[in-house]
Amino acid sequence: MNPYERCIATISGRKPDRVPAYTPSIACDVASKILGREAYTGSPTLWYSAAKAWIDGENAYDDFLHKHEEDIIELNRVLGIEVIRYPWLVNIRPTKKIDDYTFLSGDPDGVYQVWHWDQEVLNFHKVKDTTPMQQPEDWPKLARQRQKSVEASASRARESSAVREARLQKKLRDEMMVVAGGGGLTIGHEVASLMACILEPEAVGDILDCQLEVALAQMDGIAKQGIKVVLGGGDMADKNGPLYSPAVFKKLMLPRLKKLSAKCRELGLHYVWRTDGNLWQVSDMIFSEAGVTGYGEVDRDASMELGKIREKHPHVVVWANASGSIMRMGSRDEVYDHCAKILEESQGKLYFHGVSNTILPGTPPENVWAMMECRR
Repeated sequence: MNPYERCIATISGRKPDRVPAYTPSIACDVASKILGREAYTGSPTLWYSAAKAWIDGENAYDDFLHKHEEDIIELNRVLGIEVIRYPWLVNIRPTKKIDDYTFLSGDPDGVYQVWHWDQEVLNFHKVKDTTPMQQPEDWPKLARQRQKSVEASASRARESSAVREARLQKKLRDEMMVVAGGGGLTIGHEVASLMACILEPEAVGDILDCQLEVALAQMDGIAKQGIKVVLGGGDMADKNGPLYSPAVFKKLMLPRLKKLSAKCRELGLHYVWRTDGNLWQVSDMIFSEAGVTGYGEVDRDASMELGKIREKHPHVVVWANASGSIMRMGSRDEVYDHCAKILEESQGKLYFHGVSNTILPGTPPENVWAMMECRR
């Protein structure tokens, strides 16, 4: 099989000639060591590089995006990874450079955020935010605002979704499968968002209906572009379980997720629900009742082990299950054994091999090679 055929076989439930590989993103410092040059691939280093590019102007930012795309293509080729996606990019588009490591985004005389690059821990993070804090009682007003703009948002989504991904797929042909982001459904994980589920459930439902309308339009656009896989979902759990109760999920999330999943089946799209954390309390609703076909950011360190998932949900495609912390902290042999166990649990099907979330800054390149050699 060529790489594209291998991926299609996997999402179709057929056994490929070998398990295809996928990792959502690889930190820039790790990629740079693998490629032997500076590379813009993923992690907060990428966000910092984007901020620096914006300060130098639109042309500089366009050059940055071009280099970013070429770097992730080359990295996939070198490692033999079949699936490619544009990694998560926190694009703050700063309006002011405070110093070489600190940027202001927004209105300096109004609402703004300050972001800072911490070289010691390789993190680009927000150190100040003047955005007014929201309260649960704000949710009805937020819902009305969202309802006023949802039609225009859905129209834009239908026309613009996956255009960049389709261009990349045309460029790569069957060398890799390009996947698109879209179809996000989320209550949020801030305290006010969670409290609103109890105090203002109708408003939360109205906002989710708006998210759903945009998501359905995105599915139309993605299918029109010929992309087959949609990475959706939304963070909703930690290592202890969902951040809100299964009862809230059943009332607010499940009805909308059923409609989105049905739309994807109608269009022939493979939809992947992505979240870190322990999902066992709601997994039946997601994968059985709603009929979601894929599961991503599968947090093995939070007990979401491929073998256990396969026992409970035998038809779900699992998009990577290796632990980023083991990749970063373990020895080469420990990484190899860790990956071998996961591959054995996969039984050679319905699985894309790789790290479930990201290959973290500071991960030894030899551990990345151990992960890929184990697959081979």
